[in-house]
Amino acid sequence: MQAIRVKPIYLESIWAGDRLKKIRRFEADRIGISREVCAYRNSENPVLNPEYEGMTLRQLIDTYPQELMGSLKDDQMIRVALMDTKEDLSIQVHPDEAYARQNNDFAKNESWYVVDCDPGASLIAGTTTEDKEALREAATSGKMDRYLKRIDVEPGDFVMVPANMLHACGKNMLVIEIGSFGGITYRIYDYGRPRPLDLDRSFEILQPELKTEKLRFPLENRKQNSKLTAVIHREFSVYVLDIADEMALPEIDRYRVLSCVDGEATVITDEGSTKIDYLDSLILPASSKNIKIVGNARILLSLRTPNQL
Repeated sequence: MQAIRVKPIYLESIWAGDRLKKIRRFEADRIGISREVCAYRNSENPVLNPEYEGMTLRQLIDTYPQELMGSLKDDQMIRVALMDTKEDLSIQVHPDEAYARQNNDFAKNESWYVVDCDPGASLIAGTTTEDKEALREAATSGKMDRYLKRIDVEPGDFVMVPANMLHACGKNMLVIEIGSFGGITYRIYDYGRPRPLDLDRSFEILQPELKTEKLRFPLENRKQNSKLTAVIHREFSVYVLDIADEMALPEIDRYRVLSCVDGEATVITDEGSTKIDYLDSLILPASSKNIKIVGNARILLSLRTPNQL
């Protein structure tokens, strides 16, 4: 099985910017989200490989589980999305596995890599107080800003956001989101926009004591081959691969997702070669043999934990 390329799914958003439109050169306005790799129900990417014409990513997983997924005991695919923001996103929280299972879903843990942003851009990840009553009063009175943990970011920064943590992507940036398998989002605060909130369920699952730290992977450091760890979570791991010429990857018994966030490269296996351009994502099947990435690029490599880079 060759590397799998899928068709992005574009979604309109009231907070959308225009970075992605300029890069991808599409006509539509207000595209804030691009689902780059997704097998979640009702959101499955169409597969672009000619030999699987007409199939969705979910159908591909169901039809070729051993070749694609390998030894994994379930059929869940890491999700990758691009988010292009002109305004701050709503303040929200996602459920952990125990709570999500009660709603026939999975936990939603996620991580953000900043592809591009304006000077002074920031993300929200966590709170400055553990007092849930104070947070709820602030959410209902429109004074949430006083308790938000803001993290200043630049291109190349990485932030892990576990389930149950209050968070939001900030304005004027393009980020790539890599995360686990659920789809439940509860909105706490929305800057006065006329959209419903989910305060009761949000505060049922919110854990204000959760903390996270920014990791820096400056692009100016991308001068030679290197493999750096960005995330090791119980559900997924992410590595930053800086490739100056050529890098070999070991054969493992599970799929990997490759996302190019700078430059371009070619992924070569025994099954053939596949170009990966700026902001492209490819799925590298578990059956891939003799893998090399050739080019000059920064690649985010995501895989299921326990990790075997």
